Amino acid sequence: MAQFVLTLKAPVDRLNGFHLDKGYECTINIPVTGITPNNLFNNSRCKGPLLQQFKMNGIDLPQNDILYTNKGAWDIKMI
Repeated sequence: MAQFVLTLKAPVDRLNGFHLDKGYECTINIPVTGITPNNLFNNSRCKGPLLQQFKMNGIDLPQNDILYTNKGAWDIKMI
């Protein structure tokens, strides 16, 4: 299992009132082998577990939101 700490690089504001401050951190556990910070967001095997982990951390947005699809929004550290 791969475990990561994701830190938000910029504040996030959505039209539905959802807000996260810059520096927001969440821990993500991905039960898939071979996952690294470089392929966490662009690996099809991670999409479901990644969305589930975000929801567990209070981030519940549409599946195509940039927070779920672009690693550029996050500083990613493997622990």
